Amino acid sequence: MNKQHVRAWALFDFANSVYPAVITTAVFPVFYVTFVVGEEGGVGELWWGRAVSLSALVVAISSPLLGAIADRGGVRKRFMLFYTAVCLVGVAMMSTLGEGMVVQGFVLFLLANIGFESALVFYNAYLPDIAPPEKQGWVSGLGFGVGYLGSAIGLLMVLPLVGDRIELVWPLVSIFFLVFA
Repeated sequence: MNKQHVRAWALFDFANSVYPAVITTAVFPVFYVTFVVGEEGGVGELWWGRAVSLSALVVAISSPLLGAIADRGGVRKRFMLFYTAVCLVGVAMMSTLGEGMVVQGFVLFLLANIGFESALVFYNAYLPDIAPPEKQGWVSGLGFGVGYLGSAIGLLMVLPLVGDRIELVWPLVSIFFLVFA
């Protein structure tokens, strides 16, 4: 087992965990529902639910085919990098969103979430390549643990900006992810 590969694999988890902490859980959903869409009668929640569902559906349908192509064609890393880039661009572009930009926010989240979840498909497929079966639980746990650390650091980094400088949150998430990935 190559320790450098294990560290790199775990560091990607550290880097990418800022995305679910900020974008799918704590900050962007509230921003999108309350500011971009508006809080009238659950419309924001409806748009948010549709965005999450549609992105999950796209990933669920495309992943088996793309995974087979990546495995047979030896392009797993290229696919992982491509989808990571799609995620990072989608998140960074969220800084352009303003009140009433419902469709734009919907599309940017779709791109970001499809990119993130698809990149994870290829990232997770590396585990058997970097660790023997008897060490995969340990390596996976390491990634999981440093991922939580990345989430916490990412949240601590962006939460002070949520009030007055929310537009800075999205590029910071992308930069954090890019620098540590």
